[in-house]
Amino acid sequence: MATENNLPCVAVIHLRAAAIYAVIGMGFGIYMGIKQDFSLVPAHAHLNVLGWLSIAIYGLVLAKFPEVAKSRLAQIQGIVAHLGLWVFVPGIVVAILTDHGIEQLVMIGSLLVLLGAMLFIPLIWQATARR
Repeated sequence: MATENNLPCVAVIHLRAAAIYAVIGMGFGIYMGIKQDFSLVPAHAHLNVLGWLSIAIYGLVLAKFPEVAKSRLAQIQGIVAHLGLWVFVPGIVVAILTDHGIEQLVMIGSLLVLLGAMLFIPLIWQATARR
C-alpha cells in the first residue's frame, strides 16, 4: 500500500517516527544539559542512534525500494524494530534510575532491536539483488 506521494506506507511510518524520535532524543539531551545530570546518557544515545538513525535508514531504504516495502516481512520488521526501541530505551532509564533490577526490559528490548536488524538483512538482500 502506498500513500498519496507514492511512498510505501511502511517507509512513511519509519520516516515520520524517526523524525519524532530525533526531536525526543534532542529534547532529552537538552534537558540533561540544563539539569547538568548526564546519568541517562546511555538512554539518550540509544534513542538517537536506534530511533533516529536506524529507523530513518530503514525508512529511506524502503522508500527507495517500494517492491521490498510491500512484503509482509517489511511490516513485521518495522513492528519488531519499533517495539524493541519502545521497550529498550525506557528499560535503560528504569535500570539506571531504580534499584529494582528491572534489567529484563533492557534485555528484551535489546533482543527485539537486534531481531529487527536481523529481519532487515533479507530486505536489504532483496533490495540489492541483481535483476
